[in-house]
Amino acid sequence: MSVAAGRPKGDSDARARLIAAALHCFSHQSFAKVSTRQLAREAGVDAALIRYYFGSKLGLFEQMFRETLAPVLARFRQQPKPQFPLDLASLMQTYYSIMVPNPGLPRLVLRVLQEEEGTALHQVVMGLFGEIMQLSRQWLTQALMASGRLRPDVEPQLAQFSFASLMVFPLIAPTPLVRLFGVDLNPQGLTDLIAHNVQVMEKGLLLPQERAG
Repeated sequence: MSVAAGRPKGDSDARARLIAAALHCFSHQSFAKVSTRQLAREAGVDAALIRYYFGSKLGLFEQMFRETLAPVLARFRQQPKPQFPLDLASLMQTYYSIMVPNPGLPRLVLRVLQEEEGTALHQVVMGLFGEIMQLSRQWLTQALMASGRLRPDVEPQLAQFSFASLMVFPLIAPTPLVRLFGVDLNPQGLTDLIAHNVQVMEKGLLLPQERAG
């Protein structure tokens, strides 16, 4: 395959290295404080490659966000399995496996949504976040309908909100608050948290298996 005209010199894996650099930099600093030079230096490539591959720093941020969350989006696009809510545990594990190594990323998203309204960055994050929320709601609705186990006195939309809260809050809560509750976001702690969240769903929102259907 021929190289596009005007492509700056750089390694063949420069694009992947820029994505990795963006994930690292944006997880530790605000969008405004991260410069294209810093991103290029972190990736070890020519800064001109940011414009070549992504058009701008914002384009790099958007693509980094999309590619980082691709496993979660792919998981939401799959049909829920009959073993609900065990399928929720698998979904949470996928989400945590991506976000826990990059704790600054969900907090950056939250900060952008709260403080950057009206900016191009806010529009990008809202678009991506909206896509995730739409897919998650569709997935959970299908899962609840397929299982036939949602309690009749539980509002489906509130059940979806509860699920999102259980999954997202531990990663955006201030670290001192998480520690105050004695929760460790290490592999074993996350396994315990996922099991607890499934129990909360089981006991609070769902009918017993024998009464479903």
